[in-house]
Amino acid sequence: LVFPAPTPTYGKDAFKKHLCFIPWNEAVSPDRVDDERFADGIPCVWLPAPRAAGVILFCHGNAEDLGMCFPFVRHMRDQFKMNVLAVEYPGYGLLHGISTSSEAALKEVALTAFRFILDELKVAYEQIILFGRSVGSGPTVYLASRFPVGGLILVAAFASVREAAKSLIGNFVTHVLDDRFPNIALIGNVSCPTLFIHGEKDSLVPPAHSVALFKQCRSRKLLITPPGMEHNTNLFTDAQYLAVPAINFFGLPGYQQETPPQMPARYFEDQKAVFLMRKASRRKQRGETESNPWFYLCGCPTSRVRRDGDALQPIDRPQSQMEWDPDRPGLPEDQAISGSEIAARRNAAHDALEQKVPGLDGLAGWKEAGESRSKEFREEMILNNDPLAVNGGY
Repeated sequence: LVFPAPTPTYGKDAFKKHLCFIPWNEAVSPDRVDDERFADGIPCVWLPAPRAAGVILFCHGNAEDLGMCFPFVRHMRDQFKMNVLAVEYPGYGLLHGISTSSEAALKEVALTAFRFILDELKVAYEQIILFGRSVGSGPTVYLASRFPVGGLILVAAFASVREAAKSLIGNFVTHVLDDRFPNIALIGNVSCPTLFIHGEKDSLVPPAHSVALFKQCRSRKLLITPPGMEHNTNLFTDAQYLAVPAINFFGLPGYQQETPPQMPARYFEDQKAVFLMRKASRRKQRGETESNPWFYLCGCPTSRVRRDGDALQPIDRPQSQMEWDPDRPGLPEDQAISGSEIAARRNAAHDALEQKVPGLDGLAGWKEAGESRSKEFREEMILNNDPLAVNGGY
């Protein structure tokens, strides 16, 4: 009720070169990673700057979505010479199916985008500047209080949602509201340089909120209160509102490098198709592929099974099919033949063959006589010093 979402102002075909969809993080959103309802991912705007090493993570105000703030973030990229990633909120723009009233959901998408910059774009903590405007101050203060980022910019920030609601709906009603985004309690944990900007003519969130946050902040800080600035004033209409203070305070554009962060091309594509491919790959890795029941009936050697109780167990086939394995389970003991008995039977069959086949009579005696003659012949050659016999030439 305090921060209603506006009507979407953009579609999937808007600013195609810059509209991307980052996936849900498994560590941050375990329930959404494998849910096809959220397969499209989180809509974001990516604006790269040549050779810029740093990234500004922008969390927009309540009365706008990515379509409305696109001209502002593009101008900010050009002014600060830094890469910009603007993240969409639940229930805003193309991010449907998530409650807009959930503080946890808003922190979830901001943390997912933050982790994406670290893990996917490979940007160091100190190269990230968090920028939160109005309601965007909630998730940015939350992140800055937990991580050692390079800087924090707060425009028209509030001490907490309850305190901000007092000027809109009165003190009595605010007692029934949960105290969401308690920035005043978290700002003391922020260790990075922090720039506060709040117009003196802001009628939605009084500038006293930023003054209170400024006093509680313990890090290097700067407070700017432009006299003619309102809550939704374009910050680039006057260079003294944002451009000059930010450039001087943070020393922008900051570090540059030959290989700046690059947004992979796959995040500009249809994420639902990517989701289905990723899900199939995970099923394969986890061994969850469905088995074809006809596989067990095809007659292939690997599909032969036998029942072991109620479960089907594969039969371990012997490597060699040339001999009958006497120890194979299930073979009757009276049919089992040992290896020595098999050898004896073969020798007996061979002897019988020599006796029965015509023309082979006396074959065994001839063989023994031949061996004796060969031995006598070699002994005679050795005695005569035959070099071939000595060296084994014969």
